[in-house]
Amino acid sequence: MNILSSEDIPCIDVNHLQEKSPEYNDTIKKIQSSCLNPGFFCLENLPLDTEKCIDITTDHMEHFFSLDDKHPIKENINVTGRENTYGWMPMFQEPAYEAGTIAHVESFDFGRSAKKIEAADFSQNQWPNIPDFKKDIRSIWNEYSSIGMLTLKAIARSLQLPENFLIENCNSQDLSTMRLLNYPAIDASIINKNSVGISAHTDFECITLISQTTSGLELLGTDDKWYQASSDNKKIVVIIGKMLEVWTNGKIQATKHRVNNREWQRYSTVLFFGVNDEIIVEPHQKFVDKGKLANYSAIKQREHINNEISKAEKNRDTSLNG
Repeated sequence: MNILSSEDIPCIDVNHLQEKSPEYNDTIKKIQSSCLNPGFFCLENLPLDTEKCIDITTDHMEHFFSLDDKHPIKENINVTGRENTYGWMPMFQEPAYEAGTIAHVESFDFGRSAKKIEAADFSQNQWPNIPDFKKDIRSIWNEYSSIGMLTLKAIARSLQLPENFLIENCNSQDLSTMRLLNYPAIDASIINKNSVGISAHTDFECITLISQTTSGLELLGTDDKWYQASSDNKKIVVIIGKMLEVWTNGKIQATKHRVNNREWQRYSTVLFFGVNDEIIVEPHQKFVDKGKLANYSAIKQREHINNEISKAEKNRDTSLNG
């Protein structure tokens, strides 16, 4: 199958997401067209502070993921079999988003900082006992969050929604998650369609920001063609999640994407922008023709995440135990 180059993915200069930029209106138009075709876009020319954070994060990932799985630093935050999935997820524990597949990926996952008073269902972050790890990794969360909020505002503008519609519905970050992912090098002789980095799926949230240290991520466009994401980890891919698809009544589609196993090591940094827990997501009246029924039923973010993860965990367990 022919895979299109990352050069075919539209790129947006992050500086032009600022309203004061003389290129702002043209950027909004480009985001609008990109969300429709191919259904995603790339952010480039990141702030220097963000690029520094990316380098520091990569160094931490190299160190953390190089540790033996039995090392106390990993074992102390192992989330296997636990309800709270914030911490270290070992290899082969990733849910299988397509039946019959096994994912070759391990991760470190975390969410927003804790408040003084938290809800009973708040997931506590678990941090490895590594100098400066929490401080530095929290910084990359902050950098990606800032860029993501600018992106949400620009997407709302491009859809002719109230400019703060997406920000106000995603600003608690209660259901946002950042994942640091390690895809190890796999011997070419065992690479096949069922042995994957992560199987093809769409994300559950509103939008996702993804960067990677080398090639591996592939995105399915609205033209039914697969695209390679940039291997430059100073570029961030923005993909559409299910909640934004529902809000637009299917006008823009959640981006199907996958990671195939490769003979080289790959790290990826991902931030999922979840919708606030109290929000009921349903097609916005702007995208529903008068007198016609909406294409999607109302849903809440947590419910959708739980339903999809439950199905994918059953797929994983069947594959591992079969």
